Amino acid sequence: MNKLKVKWIGQSGYLLNDGMTEICIDPYLSNVVDRIAKRGRMVEAPFLPDELKSDVVICTHNHLDHVDIDAIPLMKKDNMLFLAPSDAKNQLFECGVINFKSFDEGTTVKIGDFELKAVFADHTVPAVGVIVKNNGITMYFSGDTEYNEKLEELKEYNIDIMFICINGKLGNMNVEEAVKLTKIINPKVGVPTHYGMFESNTENPENYTSKLNCGFEMEYNAEYDVLEVLRNV
Repeated sequence: MNKLKVKWIGQSGYLLNDGMTEICIDPYLSNVVDRIAKRGRMVEAPFLPDELKSDVVICTHNHLDHVDIDAIPLMKKDNMLFLAPSDAKNQLFECGVINFKSFDEGTTVKIGDFELKAVFADHTVPAVGVIVKNNGITMYFSGDTEYNEKLEELKEYNIDIMFICINGKLGNMNVEEAVKLTKIINPKVGVPTHYGMFESNTENPENYTSKLNCGFEMEYNAEYDVLEVLRNV
């Protein structure tokens, strides 16, 4: 069995690669938020948009740090499948996306050994979280979401690793809410995310990890072997 690797690429962005298929979630690779909203990046993008080689790109909702309208036109999109809520469809087509599939709550997509399912999120625009299954491992990526009791139902998925937003602003749960949800879902590992990109919208990840026995802080642009992480829990 190939090892599944996860790399954090900033904000809510991740690369998942099992040696055969690569999935990219919420790549923010430009400085478009600064161009439009005057909020610059705290860290440089880990690679250029045209260097992305993923088979699937998931955009969890239609905000600039998730649907990157400056980066997507530069991506080599011919062989990429873009998944996003229907609300983002027109925006992605304007960015030159060719292969698009609506990824609304309840939608399941299988590619290679990955099973991707869009799940509930409570945000300021139509949004989804993502359940990812691969070779017996189940992960949850929250995307952007407020705390909502409906999220507690995700416990039914027996999640191994959850990647949870913690910044507490602009439609996202705060640290205390993220800790509460993590304890309810009870994964083997909890990873804080959606911080460290904009000075006006960040949080200290240790405020999350220090409150959990399963907390795990990723380093920006570092790659982790998921199987090794789970063995070390």
